[in-house]
Amino acid sequence: MHSPDVIREAHAWLRWSTARALAAARTYSAEELHRQFPIGIGSVFETLLHLLGAEMIWIGVIQGTADRVVWPTKASHPTLDAIEAAWQATRRDWDRALAALTPAECERVVERVRDGKTYLQRVADACMQVPTHANYHAAQLSFMHRSLRGPGPNPYSDSSWIVWAREQMAAR
Repeated sequence: MHSPDVIREAHAWLRWSTARALAAARTYSAEELHRQFPIGIGSVFETLLHLLGAEMIWIGVIQGTADRVVWPTKASHPTLDAIEAAWQATRRDWDRALAALTPAECERVVERVRDGKTYLQRVADACMQVPTHANYHAAQLSFMHRSLRGPGPNPYSDSSWIVWAREQMAAR
């Protein structure tokens, strides 16, 4: 169902969206960054930690190392710089996995254990979970940004696929 090229393209969008989220977050004061909202994970900072953790878990699922992933917390990643550094390391693992992705690898079944229950899924689905999950939280981050900065142009006003695709087209 998912070709390696489509998966790699979805992850290219993910990196673009994440970069926009981090750029927007860097414009906030500490109070704004940690301000609690009644949606999603709670704050911009906590949402970024959650997105990082999801990428760490799912690459671990694909590699068979998810049981060794330590979920990022405010204590382990207290700053945006720490989050970004961990993301860079995690993305290196993703780079290797995405580069090695073949149609046969897409069909390989992997397991994820969560809350004591084992779930089976194909590598393709594990790969697609990351950008689709991030898209869900991108809407929450956009809401948080508008709440903090008001309407009008901002670095995170729209992280949709079509905006990314148009930027890619314009760059060609």
